[in-house]
Amino acid sequence: MNKMPLAGIRIADFGWIYAVPHATAWLGALGADVIRIESMRAPDLVRFLTGTDGIVGANRSGIFNAINTSRRSIVLNLATPEAQQIARGIVAQSDIACENFTVGNLAKYNLGYDDLVKIKPDLIMLSGTPLGQDGPFARTVGFGPTTQAFAGLCHITGYPGSFPCGIGGTWPDFAVGTAMAFFLLAALHHRDRTGDGQYLDLSMAETVTTMMPEAMLDFLMNGRNQGPIGNRDEAMAPHGVFPVAGDDNWIALAIASDDEFAELCGVLGVSSMATDPKFAKLVTRLANVDELEREIAARTRKFDRDDLVAKLREHDLAAGPVYKTEEVVNDPAFIDSGMLLKLRHAEVGERAVPGLPVSFSAIDLKYTPAPAMGENTDEVLRELLGYSDEKIASLKQANVLF
Repeated sequence: MNKMPLAGIRIADFGWIYAVPHATAWLGALGADVIRIESMRAPDLVRFLTGTDGIVGANRSGIFNAINTSRRSIVLNLATPEAQQIARGIVAQSDIACENFTVGNLAKYNLGYDDLVKIKPDLIMLSGTPLGQDGPFARTVGFGPTTQAFAGLCHITGYPGSFPCGIGGTWPDFAVGTAMAFFLLAALHHRDRTGDGQYLDLSMAETVTTMMPEAMLDFLMNGRNQGPIGNRDEAMAPHGVFPVAGDDNWIALAIASDDEFAELCGVLGVSSMATDPKFAKLVTRLANVDELEREIAARTRKFDRDDLVAKLREHDLAAGPVYKTEEVVNDPAFIDSGMLLKLRHAEVGERAVPGLPVSFSAIDLKYTPAPAMGENTDEVLRELLGYSDEKIASLKQANVLF
């Protein structure tokens, strides 16, 4: 196996829920030694979601086990000075520390950046919060839906004349987690060149706002306040999802030019639409988009979904099936991509979990199953801090460790 790109990098991971664990799972797959520092008194609530095979338990959450791969777990009672000292000892031997708690939460346990940089001067630390570390809303508690709303996304998502909509309860955590991985790698590169660590203050809402450039630029450049347009596009028509044969089956289309529209009409068996003055040119299709979509939907619903997708792709048209979750994971292309991998978890057995959505020709990624809660506590204390079995036992007796 080739040397992993992050071999020798250690991460003290105080994160929970989704964003930070997602980031550190990716970094762990690239070879970093990720040590998840957990609390039994305030466990990650994701550990108790969607118990595998209908059984709920700290080690049985399908969601937790899917996004917490490639790491070790140590459980501390951070309310005690002894546990805080252990955490600082781990950080002292780490390159990165990361967390996504409410502003000031770690500082209560003497584990804020100002505390940790004293024992590890070149430390890279990332704090991810809904609205950043400073400002009037810094201490706001937030989850995905509230972050989307504050970022302005809900204002442009949905249908005209309807109420603002989000795009999923756990989004944007995973997009933010991906950004976190990028920013941490950038900070590592900077440290390698300069020797300097740094503090990364990440606002989840600001990260989401950067993902809606059209609306931001339209306002900044033109003073225009965009609203929701559903599945439509201002420069393509037809553009959206259309019904096909069967119950709740759909196809997605994005037609970018007049020539593509003529090809679409030919496949749908209604070539005359391509010369109809109401539809022949993009500007007229946009002006008559309601009628256009009704006409297209009347034709697409006569076709089997996958047959129609195949026919349209033969004409180099942008078309795809609207998949349900079961169809995604069973799609041959998805299976062949290798993104889903099977790992054997200590408690729930072999399960399929997602890996990185990329394959490297020169890197063999490192995947290990999500750890049981505290599975590696003894191992980490012996390896990093040199604790004896007797000392570890006494700390457990004193409720410092769990």
